[in-house]
Amino acid sequence: MTMLINMRFASGLVLFVLVMGVFLLYKGSVAQEKVSVFGKYQGYGEAIYDSGQRTSDYLTLSNGTRLAYDLILPTKKGVACGERLPVLFKYTPYLRTFTIFDKDGKNIIADLYDLGWKERAMLRIRYWITDQGRFMDPLFRTGWLKNMVNHGYAVIVVERPGTGASFGRLNPSFEAGAREVGEILSWIAAQKWCNGNIGMYGDSWQGQIQLSAASTGNPHLKAIFPASTWLDNYTGSLYPGGVYNKAFGNFFTWSQKFLNSNVITPVDQDQDGQLLAQARAERADATVGEKFTEVFKQFRFRDSTTIEGYKIWLDSMAHPPFMNRVNRARVPMYMVAGWYDLYVRDMFQLYANLSVPKRLFVRPLDHSGIEKKNFDLDFGVEAHRWFDYWLKGIQNGIMDEPPIHYYLLGAATKEAWQSTDSWPEKNVGRKNFYFGPTLQPETPSASGTYDSYRVDYSTTTGKLSRWTAVNWSHKYPNMRSNDAKALTYTTAPLESPVQVVGHPVVHIWLRTDAPDLDLFVYLEEVDADGNTTYVTEGILRAAHRALGKAPFENLGLPWHNHFESELKAIPAGEPMELVFDLLPTAFEFSKGRRIRVTVAFADADNFDTPVIDPAPTVHLLRDKNHPSFMELPLLRSR
Repeated sequence: MTMLINMRFASGLVLFVLVMGVFLLYKGSVAQEKVSVFGKYQGYGEAIYDSGQRTSDYLTLSNGTRLAYDLILPTKKGVACGERLPVLFKYTPYLRTFTIFDKDGKNIIADLYDLGWKERAMLRIRYWITDQGRFMDPLFRTGWLKNMVNHGYAVIVVERPGTGASFGRLNPSFEAGAREVGEILSWIAAQKWCNGNIGMYGDSWQGQIQLSAASTGNPHLKAIFPASTWLDNYTGSLYPGGVYNKAFGNFFTWSQKFLNSNVITPVDQDQDGQLLAQARAERADATVGEKFTEVFKQFRFRDSTTIEGYKIWLDSMAHPPFMNRVNRARVPMYMVAGWYDLYVRDMFQLYANLSVPKRLFVRPLDHSGIEKKNFDLDFGVEAHRWFDYWLKGIQNGIMDEPPIHYYLLGAATKEAWQSTDSWPEKNVGRKNFYFGPTLQPETPSASGTYDSYRVDYSTTTGKLSRWTAVNWSHKYPNMRSNDAKALTYTTAPLESPVQVVGHPVVHIWLRTDAPDLDLFVYLEEVDADGNTTYVTEGILRAAHRALGKAPFENLGLPWHNHFESELKAIPAGEPMELVFDLLPTAFEFSKGRRIRVTVAFADADNFDTPVIDPAPTVHLLRDKNHPSFMELPLLRSR
């Protein structure tokens, strides 16, 4: 019996060894297979390193300003790479590394971030078990960088003047950023750990600075990877449609105070914190958050100018001649946007104005999640393909693919990612949907028809909208209750799916005695039970309705200068037309559901609309002489 058991065991062991051998051979063959398509990358390089080593120090600009930086070099079995490597560079006002726990083990960010017990526990466990547990360093904050380091990239993150442990004062202008980053690129290229090939990455302001860097023509900058940044920050974030975005302004104030708190990390040589104290003292009378918030509220128009003559919005816009310089430099650019991001229109405008080698992909996410791995895509895969091609010269075919990939919201997951050679899509036709008893394709035939509405200033898209989703995710409520307090125009149930891909444009005729109005127009999907899903929105203050010509390629969309000199008073009791675009989207409205356009005159949780008491009455005109309608970009069958 024992012998039989042993024989069976031996036979089983042999079978196990054979199966494992076949598995390992299969695994090895799969690992060698080269795959490089959108969202998937393997076989084009080997992860020969197993970790990264972080050091921090100061570099010095030509004007004497010392800037703090973190350098991460690949390591293998604890030994740092001694070779010259391609470098991934981020230039940031948002700190290179967060200090999570002080030297006594107190969690610094727990109360600042209002963390829940799960987050606190996770950070505490990490603090106990890892050498770098006190900090959120670049590899922790940007997860995909770990894979890049393991594949032989060095990483450097430099804090801008007047931020973090850096000395000096922050100058937010496009030109100042270009001067600074141009010097830093040359400094990086001269270091013993750099082979002269540099790529830049980062989102938001860290994306904008990449445009400044590209405009310098520095020969060491081989490619950039900006995510969720702006072409025009006036309408992009602070004054969409000319209306002050208090949600973003309040967040920015909080974030800048947070970034100037004890989360700042001194450089390695600053063991007693004296250098950090000196750096902070230099900017003590110019707290970034407070100063910027004052500016946001004070300079309400795109042509607003400071006493010193600085055009706060126009001088920070990446428009000509800056864009001309970017195009002349020919730095390849892979842009990333999100359908629920506040800068999604800007990213398409930016793409349209570039003549450099370029790519764009648009995720079903907001600002906060744009660089993270999520259900739709591993962000780092596309970064890896891009930088391998331009910094390492690996011919992985990324430039042979369609230049634009976008996620079709509402579609089945397997069919959601779409690609196109152009934007707007060539396969899109525009169709008008007129306001009436329903939302209908037929033009109105009657005269004198209108809807009378008394403005309700409590209408809102909620406290977790795209406008607040900078550091935490958006979560729109069921818009049904909001719609009940606004004007709505809804189609009959759809007989087949309808795909809206592009930039909706609304034309609205109004008549009122109010001195001014803010319009908030929403595109929504309504299910059979009346539940309503937010899709996208557009905003315009009535006094800003004058149409003009954009200073850059604007995709044929309505353009408003938002100049103080061009404000138009509302003609009391007379019809006036407002024409403006909604933020772009790609959304599939399902069969049996309905398309809705909602018109409101306030977004209480997000925008600063002056409250008029008593609330004014508005007539929305929808007759044959004053047709109000929404232009929808409809995707034809492929």
